[in-house]
Amino acid sequence: MFARALARRVAIAVVSVVAIVVASTVSHAVVVDGWVHDHSSDGIPPRPSGYTELVQTFGQPCSDRANNSRSYWPSQSARNVAGYVYYHPYIARDVGYNIRNHVAADKRDKAVDYLVGGYNCRYIAGTTSWSTHAFGAAIDTNSARNPMGQDHWNGKGADGKDYDRYLPNVWHGVYPGHFFFWGIHWSRPDPMHFQYVTDY
Repeated sequence: MFARALARRVAIAVVSVVAIVVASTVSHAVVVDGWVHDHSSDGIPPRPSGYTELVQTFGQPCSDRANNSRSYWPSQSARNVAGYVYYHPYIARDVGYNIRNHVAADKRDKAVDYLVGGYNCRYIAGTTSWSTHAFGAAIDTNSARNPMGQDHWNGKGADGKDYDRYLPNVWHGVYPGHFFFWGIHWSRPDPMHFQYVTDY
């Protein structure tokens, strides 16, 4: 009898913990009530140009501040596996409030596909120059479908539906673009890559 009662209490405790974990996970994807774009200089701050301005704005690469802000993204580490993306506080309002909430408000979370990544203390591939990821000044999205060297954007989301250029338009422009430079415009295109600096 005692064993049965103990087993019942353990089962109730496990169900309670699972419910709390699921509720906290779901809460990350909720749009802020009354959300509207913040197109002020706090929401979309001045974008630096060149390495000197990049360092003046974001500080040294691989600093503690380079990954001091985060937001929760769908299909961050694998398809339909959400997780945090880390970046510099200078772009926190634009990425975490403007862009993330824009995608959620449009009910287009499924347009996002893995991998979504931000801060990474590393050099640009094949060089000894710091990547903008090392400053927390860049975000890669839908990386598996949009590898470096590909000259176009593959708009298929996690659900397999083609969202065309919805995500690049949110990050880069046309309206409501949030002022990120898109790596597709380089001589060696990098369609997954959006960075908050030009001429670097």
